[in-house]
Amino acid sequence: MELLLAMFVISVGLFSAVTLVYSNLALVDRDTDEVVVVNMAREGVELAKEARDSNWLAGDVFDAGLLNGTDYTASPVWDGVVATPSFDFTPTTVTDADAAVVQLVAPSSAVGFFANANATQNVTGSSTGFRRLLTFHPICNDQSILNDGTSCAAMGNTKVGIRVESHIQWTRKGKVKDFTMYSDLYDWR
Repeated sequence: MELLLAMFVISVGLFSAVTLVYSNLALVDRDTDEVVVVNMAREGVELAKEARDSNWLAGDVFDAGLLNGTDYTASPVWDGVVATPSFDFTPTTVTDADAAVVQLVAPSSAVGFFANANATQNVTGSSTGFRRLLTFHPICNDQSILNDGTSCAAMGNTKVGIRVESHIQWTRKGKVKDFTMYSDLYDWR
């Protein structure tokens, strides 16, 4: 009886240890993804801020390059070589091929995560499994925030800013995951 009780206690302890190790490995994967995703979303917002600030310094309208008519969805394009990233307004959803984030590995360029798939035409890169879509929603003077296909002027308002929506999507163990970060940028100059 004592031997049976001792084996039961030992097996419960071993089972608990194995479960703990397994759950720690799962948490490491999740935490790694979250760090990458939050930084990719933040980078998308920072690229929009950089474009706004560069427009101000050049004496241009604050949102030049951050819209294509009333198409506000874009993917950042940078090949690691040119000084300034641009935005490709081809993708309309995060699942479009042009929203794929690519890791550049060519020795002649910077190494890191870049988007979109078109950016790798002259460099060597590999798919990361992450997708990023930026949406530059206009903010009107009445504080309404608009979607694609409409403009502040069409509603009789003035555009005073943009809400940058940085949407990241990735797949982990067969499950599609999403993360979205927002930041409001105003033309306060």
